[in-house]
Amino acid sequence: MNRPKRIMLIDDEVDFTELLAANLEEEGYLVMQINEPAQTVKTALKFQPDICIIDLVMPQMDGGDVVNALKADPDLAAVPVIMLTALVEESPHAPDKAQMKGGLPFVSKTSDLEVIIKAIEDRVR
Repeated sequence: MNRPKRIMLIDDEVDFTELLAANLEEEGYLVMQINEPAQTVKTALKFQPDICIIDLVMPQMDGGDVVNALKADPDLAAVPVIMLTALVEESPHAPDKAQMKGGLPFVSKTSDLEVIIKAIEDRVR
């Protein structure tokens, strides 16, 4: 039996992370929520995520800073990342796919759960 995929969800909006985590857990994922981005690396070293889903716009430490901190740690550098943000909209040409920007996949916070799951499954085998 395969172990559930471990997802680390980093977003300063507690209500959003709780809702998304509950939906992902219903789909069989193990989810760790982080609402203080500065705790990401320390928590990731303990949790050992298969993938991180990171909000782009957060106070004190934005999503780009979080990605840089993860990539700077040799034990976490290979962990795939999905940026989840309200700043992008679904592409009318490929509404069921993440958009690539700056080498990272971006998914809209307004996307259906299936789009988020597809982005996860495309990056974690």
